[in-house]
Parts: sequence; C-alpha cells; structure tokens
Amino acid sequence: MKSAKRFLVIIALASSLCASSLSAQGSRDGWLLVDVRDANGQPLARACVTVVPRDGEIAFSQCNRKGKVKFKGLARGDYRVVVKVEGYEAQKREVKLSAKEETIAFSLQPRKL
Repeated sequence: MKSAKRFLVIIALASSLCASSLSAQGSRDGWLLVDVRDANGQPLARACVTVVPRDGEIAFSQCNRKGKVKFKGLARGDYRVVVKVEGYEAQKREVKLSAKEETIAFSLQPRKL
C-alpha cells in the first residue's frame, strides 16, 4: 500500500513539473510552413531549411519536391529561418510566430561565380 501511495506522489510531482515547464515555454502547438523557390518561381526541392529559436532546440529539414517543408510543434515566438541549396545564394530571415500557423516564402537567386 505504501508503494502505491509513493508511486502516486511521484506521478503528481512529475505532472506538476511538466505543467510548469510547459507554461514557462508556452504552448508548442504552432507550425511554420517554408516555401522555397528560385527566381523564376520554380520549387527548389531538397533545399536545406534551418529554424533557430531564440531559446530552445534548432530544427532542420529538407524541402520536398514542391519546395516546401513544415515544422510542427513550435512555440510562439521569434525564430531565424535560414535556407540553403547548392548553386544558390543562402538567405536568412527573422520570423515571429504569433499565430498557430505561419507561412514564409523564399525566392533564391543563383550564386554568382
């Protein structure tokens, strides 16, 4: 019986810590859709996209064949988005994720030799 009470106390403490951590960070239910195209409006498949929050973990992924990638589970706040693809000038932009869902588009210029 004592072990069951001890288990319930541990669960209650863990839940309390998780809830306070979540409220300190804010809700992580937002998402950011990044659309990457060339100067002619054609999608740039396999572009590397990095999302850097002011605080927290960096996320990165590659665009699909339509030049898009979606980052889910983001907290609202400020981010730096960096886009790179071979043969094109890299771009970075500051983004404020204030709504649950945001879309940002990039138009990359060919790298000058």
